[in-house]
Amino acid sequence: MEATSTDTARNRRVFWGRLVPAGALALVLAAAANAVLYLVTSSLGAMPQDVDANGQGPITLPMVVAMSAVGAVVGTLVYAVVGRFARRPVRVFRLVSALALVLSFVGPFTIPGAPAAMVGALLLMHTIAAVTVVGLLTTLAAKAHGD
Repeated sequence: MEATSTDTARNRRVFWGRLVPAGALALVLAAAANAVLYLVTSSLGAMPQDVDANGQGPITLPMVVAMSAVGAVVGTLVYAVVGRFARRPVRVFRLVSALALVLSFVGPFTIPGAPAAMVGALLLMHTIAAVTVVGLLTTLAAKAHGD
């Protein structure tokens, strides 16, 4: 039975009819989760409003929600492109997403004067958004080949 589930996972394709709804759900959940994390970390003093995020001003709740939404939209578009051209789109998308997540970790470290707690919270936000978007897209918007 293990071989069957592995074969099914390898042969998963984009379920085009569910792509937009799954992407929209990923956007809402990633933005909501990161908003909650922002509110908690901000209340603990980990998001100081005197730290300028690379010329964008301080990190604010609307910025967190907007950037989470942008990440979900971009992730959905990338999944669609990968789904169109890759033989194993779920696997390729997960690999591309993992690489993108690691590369996104550079950003928080480049904020001048950012305390360690702020950097840690931002890294966690990136991870939450990535796991949410990738997880929902590759489950809700994927189907076994031939289904």
